[in-house]
Amino acid sequence: MEATSRRILYGLTGLALALVAAGILLYYVVAVLHLIPISYALAFHLLLALVFGLVAVTLGARLIRRLGSRFIDPRRLSLLLTTYELVAYVVLALILLAVAGVNGYALLTGGTFAGLVLGLAGQTILSNLMGGVMLLFTRPLKPGERVTILAWQYNLLAPTYSPKFYSEDYLIPGYTGVVEEIGLVYTRFRMDDGTHLRLPNGILIQAGVFSHEVDRRWVRTKYEIPAQIPVRVALDRVASRVRECPWVVDSDSVRVLVNQATRDSYVVSVDALCRGNMDDPPRSAILMILMETVQNLRSAGPPGPGGTAVVSGAPGP
Repeated sequence: MEATSRRILYGLTGLALALVAAGILLYYVVAVLHLIPISYALAFHLLLALVFGLVAVTLGARLIRRLGSRFIDPRRLSLLLTTYELVAYVVLALILLAVAGVNGYALLTGGTFAGLVLGLAGQTILSNLMGGVMLLFTRPLKPGERVTILAWQYNLLAPTYSPKFYSEDYLIPGYTGVVEEIGLVYTRFRMDDGTHLRLPNGILIQAGVFSHEVDRRWVRTKYEIPAQIPVRVALDRVASRVRECPWVVDSDSVRVLVNQATRDSYVVSVDALCRGNMDDPPRSAILMILMETVQNLRSAGPPGPGGTAVVSGAPGP
């Protein structure tokens, strides 16, 4: 109930702001540019057409959203809504010009100065609108797609860890989430942590887009192993265990390499082609395999003569 009331309040506020902006624009066109003859009846007709037009566009969008959510895929529904809004507002502008009886030649001659003034005053809004149109036609991202947005205007401070091998090889200072809706001015994302992010289309059209819409991806996992465990024994045992992991889609893709080494320990990196478009679940499964393997090797003790493992505390043959 509270969400519905808030939505109604936002709609009424937006309608009021639109009417105020339309009134200012109408005054400028009538009193300054003299493109429309001054007439109270004409102003009344224009205001009436504007109100009914905005109400019709809003009701049409709600109807399309309600019916489309039942029969149309969410990705196509967002594209349909954006296209409808773009066409509807253009048609409404043409209807208002027709009701006003604007002379085409006068509109062209006075439009240069008006375009300059409006362009300088609303360049941010116009850039977002043009960005929305470009996103509509170029479609670098689609509703329902999981992406990472990299924009210099909204950069993040990437954390660092010590020592280096516990961190990622590289960090993308971007925002990762699922595209929910592409509007004319803003695009809404649902982030991986459940929060919502709205980015202006003027910024988004300049951003880098990493698409995660893949059914498999390479996952790298690093783990530190004590130097008491022979390196070749550890590499062979880890490789055979990781190949049995249910997240791994190709057992031949598993590569286990020594990444770092000190006197007391060495670090192995496990590369595997895993299913899904997220790397945390398969990395967690591989880490558990590494932990179990290292614990088993440590409990088995160092290898005895001939390479056989000797249980810690028990004499060899």
